[in-house]
Amino acid sequence: MSSFFTLPASQRKRKREDRVAAPGSKKRGVAVNGDSRGKQSSQRQERDESISGSESEEDEGSVESGLSDEDGDTSDDSEQGETAADRRLKLAERYLDNIREEVDEVGFDAAEIDRDLIAERLKEDVDEAKGRLFRQLASQLNLSATSHSFFRADTQSTTAVAVHPPFAYTVSKDRTLIKWELATPQADESSTSSNGDSGRPSHPGRKKPKNLKFVKGLRKVRGSRERQGHTGNILSVAVSPSGRFVATGGDDKKLIIWDANTLSPMRTFTQHRDTVSSLAFTRHISSHSSGEQLFSGSFDRTIKTWSLSPGGHAYVETLFGHQDHVLSVASMMTDQCVSVGARDRTARLWKVIDETQLVFRGDSSKKEEYQTNNIECVTSIPPNHFVTGSDSGALSLWSVHKKKPLHTIQLAHGLDPIPPLDQLSPEVDTETAAHNARFMRPMPRWITALTAVPGTDIVLSGSWDGWIRAWQVSEDKRFLSALGPVGCPPSSPLSSSQLKQTLFSDNHTSPTDPEPASESKSESKSEPEPLLKGVINSIAVFERRPTSTSDEKAGLCIVAALGKEHRLSRSKCFENNHHNGVSMQGRNGAVVLEVPFLDTTTAVEHHE
Repeated sequence: MSSFFTLPASQRKRKREDRVAAPGSKKRGVAVNGDSRGKQSSQRQERDESISGSESEEDEGSVESGLSDEDGDTSDDSEQGETAADRRLKLAERYLDNIREEVDEVGFDAAEIDRDLIAERLKEDVDEAKGRLFRQLASQLNLSATSHSFFRADTQSTTAVAVHPPFAYTVSKDRTLIKWELATPQADESSTSSNGDSGRPSHPGRKKPKNLKFVKGLRKVRGSRERQGHTGNILSVAVSPSGRFVATGGDDKKLIIWDANTLSPMRTFTQHRDTVSSLAFTRHISSHSSGEQLFSGSFDRTIKTWSLSPGGHAYVETLFGHQDHVLSVASMMTDQCVSVGARDRTARLWKVIDETQLVFRGDSSKKEEYQTNNIECVTSIPPNHFVTGSDSGALSLWSVHKKKPLHTIQLAHGLDPIPPLDQLSPEVDTETAAHNARFMRPMPRWITALTAVPGTDIVLSGSWDGWIRAWQVSEDKRFLSALGPVGCPPSSPLSSSQLKQTLFSDNHTSPTDPEPASESKSESKSEPEPLLKGVINSIAVFERRPTSTSDEKAGLCIVAALGKEHRLSRSKCFENNHHNGVSMQGRNGAVVLEVPFLDTTTAVEHHE
């Protein structure tokens, strides 16, 4: 017995002559003057009628036959002025009425609703990882209400930090890897005392992270005769999205994969020929790959890809193209990453599967007073944007569809003041010392750390001015605007509205303008003491999303690595920083910054 699905394709095709010969509606397809134009328009309208309404008209007969007993008003379907869209609207309304009646009679299943909510949340997480979701959270940040907590071990400069909630991993120049457990901030309601006195808070509990495990230098591994570990400074660290693996790289040319639970070395790779300067895991785990994807950048001018899985770890491929040290790598999405190459002043988007790369040149304009020599760091805003920071203190927003930056903010962290004459010159005579230093000028603080909150419009940058600064990406992803320093008092000039104005890409702010320079000099006299005394070598951030059953605050958790020295050099940059004429000493360690979200009422007032 033949049917529509068993017939050949040639016989299944619907004949256009049958649809044209079918009696048309009185509303459409009638030519008034009977000319050829009227015939063509009537045939075209009848063809559109058949395409849009043929399927619905065939189905409507069976559906309306079942509903005619309840409503009894099928006479409206045969009215002259009714279209197919009106009939579909009526059917939808009747369907919703039936659903309401069914819910009233039977009720609803709460467990099924919970499953739907969980599925929706998982889909939202996947969309964030792939860059399909872009949430506007910058206007909800309460930067002035930020709480901070310093923590450290007896180590040298902390060079990098990675976070997988509720754990954080730090590395330092003395070959130490430490695993910390972050404290959970409690809501304001839970901090009140049990006797009902809201003015007297109870014990705040633990605020500093807890040192769980650490490993330093070489370590014996069960089943192997050789001792594994780093023999030089550890400069980079990354944790996998699943939280199973921790990867570290250092100036000993080693890339080591650690078990995240025990901090025992699982595999040591020596394929790089120079310092491993940057590491980045792909945020989304692809269902087509056998493991988690890792990108590593090195001073040997290459980027290597790795596959990590519980069954084994493997080297995949090497990417060539940079003409200088690869200082920073950020994952864009699966099989794609973006990197910057120091003095070649380029950022490159790598498409591993296509075996292609896109080159973006970050040369400064000749009109700018401070020229870009190095591009220091990069962070991605999937799927098509990324932000770079340079040694000239410039933040640039890029799109993969344009070779030039969409928007650039010059001197994002200000200028480093000139030290006093007694520190600049050994001359006893003050006039001679001033004459020797007459050509000196303040130099910009370069961007030493950069990161973005996944799936949101928030970008964070760090230098050695003592502040982590927050920036907002516009909704159309074409501009950057300043939100202010994290943890700065609201009355400070650093958090004034002048820093929050939007700088358009076609009107770059130049340091040679006399008015901004004079304002910056007057404001620098009343600047507050820096919160972070040290060079910010790395920043990691995640969003706290409390559940309905927890007392956790909603907001951002920022973990920053601090050091007296820059992670790639021995220069003590922070000692050149002066506050009110006094030289400040840096500190080694790390800091946790908890940035809460504004309340609904407060957010409205803040927006106004």
